[in-house]
Amino acid sequence: MARSSERNKKKTQNMKVAIYTLTRDRLEYTKHSFKTLKEKSWYDYDHFIIDNGSTDGTQQWLKLHESEFKKVILLPENVGISKGSNMALDIIFETDKYDLIVKMDNDCEVVSDNIIGQLCQIFEDSFSKSFGNRFVLSPRVEGILKQPKRDGGTQLAGRTIGFTSIVGGLFHVVPSIVYSKYRYPEHLPKAWGQDDHFCHWAKKNGCKVGYVEGLVVNHFETTDGQAKRFPEYFERKFKEEKNA
Repeated sequence: MARSSERNKKKTQNMKVAIYTLTRDRLEYTKHSFKTLKEKSWYDYDHFIIDNGSTDGTQQWLKLHESEFKKVILLPENVGISKGSNMALDIIFETDKYDLIVKMDNDCEVVSDNIIGQLCQIFEDSFSKSFGNRFVLSPRVEGILKQPKRDGGTQLAGRTIGFTSIVGGLFHVVPSIVYSKYRYPEHLPKAWGQDDHFCHWAKKNGCKVGYVEGLVVNHFETTDGQAKRFPEYFERKFKEEKNA
C-alpha cells in the first residue's frame, strides 16, 4: 500500500482509490513509473500488480518490494492486457469497496503534483452535480505524436474536461461502478484493441470520455524511444499481435 507524503496527510480523503498496473519486462520503466506515482500522488491508494511473465528481473524486483503494494501476482507467461486487466479487476473488487479504479501503464510518467487528489476532487464534483458515474477520464498525455481531437467539454472542480472519442490507456481513471459492469473481451489480441472497446462501451452506456487538460502524464520516452532502447521487447510484442 502506498502512502501520501507527510505534508499532505492533512488533506481530506473522501474517496478510496485502487490502481492497477500490468508489468512485462522493461524493469527500468516500471521503477521510474512507480517512483513518479509515489512522489506525485499526494493521496493514499492501493496498488495492485499483475506481472505478465517477465523474464528480465522484474518478477524478482516485485518480490523484493512486495510489501509496498497491496497485491502482486506473478504469472508464468504473458496472458495479455485483457486477461491481465480482468484478473486485476476481480482481485480489486474482492479486496475492498473502492470509489475509483485507475489503470496505469508501467511506462507512464506522472508529471502533475497531487494528481490522485485532484482527480478525486473532479469526480466528487461530478457526483455532486448528478453526473454520477458518467465519466471515464485521463490526464492529458504528453509524449504522443498527435493529441486526440477534442469535441466539446465541461468544467469540473476548476478543470477543463475535453471530450474525445477515446482516451488512451496510459492512465485510465474510472468510477468503480463502471468496472463493476464491464470486463475486457478476452478474444482481443494480447496488446491491441482494449482501449477502443472499453471507451466505445462506456460511451454507449452513457459515459463521457475525455482528458483533464490541466493534469499531465507522459508516455515515457515515447514509443520510438522505447523501441530503440528495447528492440527485442517490441519485436516480440508485434509478433504476438500479428499472430493473435
